Amino acid sequence: MAMRKRKLKHNLIRFGVAWLLRVTNRTPRVLFYHGVDQVDEEDSLHIFPDAFEQEMQFLLKHYEVISIEEFEQRFFTNHFSGREIVVTFDDGYQNNLTHAAPVLQSLRIPFTVFISTAHVESGDYFPTAIARMIIRDSQLQHLSLDCLKLQMPLRDASHRKSVCEAVIQTLKHSNILFVKEICRQLIANVSTDEYQNLCERHHADKPLTWEDVQCLHENYGATIGSHCLQHFICNDYQTEEEITRQLTESKRIIENHLETDCRYLAYPNGVYNAGDVNVFAIQAAEKAGYKLAFTTVTDRLHSNFNPMLMPRLAARFEMEDFIVKLGLKPKYH
Repeated sequence: MAMRKRKLKHNLIRFGVAWLLRVTNRTPRVLFYHGVDQVDEEDSLHIFPDAFEQEMQFLLKHYEVISIEEFEQRFFTNHFSGREIVVTFDDGYQNNLTHAAPVLQSLRIPFTVFISTAHVESGDYFPTAIARMIIRDSQLQHLSLDCLKLQMPLRDASHRKSVCEAVIQTLKHSNILFVKEICRQLIANVSTDEYQNLCERHHADKPLTWEDVQCLHENYGATIGSHCLQHFICNDYQTEEEITRQLTESKRIIENHLETDCRYLAYPNGVYNAGDVNVFAIQAAEKAGYKLAFTTVTDRLHSNFNPMLMPRLAARFEMEDFIVKLGLKPKYH
């Protein structure tokens, strides 16, 4: 099946169908990546640096790559050409500075990084990264999570993967206090030395520091947006008070550190039509003063779109897939 799909994509490009789609399916697109690093894992969040540079060169050749500020202006004045592309990154990984920024600067491509400010402050890895490190990649033979009433042996790689996926689903559907407790208990399963070794092995998942963020903003011209305080999913599992705090405090912290307005938000997870962004969060984002708030839903942009529910398109890591998906998505309604 995978081989047939690759051949189909190859033929779509070879026979000019991808070009035709690019010409006819014109609409502004905001792309989102996570990290750029040499991580050879099937479900990695990080694209290889060489592949990333290829994709950026393709965008320059076939689209109009604009800043998020220019995108905002065109949105509110309804002056899109349909060729616009905005490049964004979620979470705030250190490799956004070490690998992505130099490529983007050399090609003069503007970009935005949405950061989770508490992780920048503490250096703590994100909850899903902690789950993957402890459950899938450690030497742990028996997992103990009292908060989930979970005591179980960890067997082969397939079993570890399924357990990890189940824990990650729980992390994504729990309030922030319970997420913190799950992470604390996950880390407690291994020694301090092993956890430090795991973090070093998974260096691609290391978050930015404030010095890094300052460098991105001042030396590379990156726009810095909010991804909440703690990669906080704004769903119905959270209290309204905590949603408000996550949105307002992350914005305030960014503005204080960088001495500039924080105008943009990307909701963590961000699949609003699956409950990742509730009605209160949409209202709270607007009240907090964000001009645009972005989801991870590939909707087709139109002039009366809610600026607090802006669509984005997930970047693809393989070049032919990237070219075809840019042409195909978002679909016409």
